[in-house]
Amino acid sequence: MTNVVQIKPFTVEVTFDANCHMFVGICDELSLSTEAPSFEALTDRVWEIAPEMAQENGLNIAPKNLRLRFAFDQSLTDNRIAL
Repeated sequence: MTNVVQIKPFTVEVTFDANCHMFVGICDELSLSTEAPSFEALTDRVWEIAPEMAQENGLNIAPKNLRLRFAFDQSLTDNRIAL
């Protein structure tokens, strides 16, 4: 089995759930959904599970070739959170 070289990064959409004070990361392409108490902890968690999720979804990407993009949007009226 040969590994596919990934060109475009997978996008992980990040939101902050003010009700439970958790950052939530979702990547539909990897069928990935997870949460953590800080942005840094969320990115660590996503990197921990993303290679396995890629494999589970039949994507033959070597972990060293996996690229992720974390997208976190804020507006002026959002309760802004220091990252």
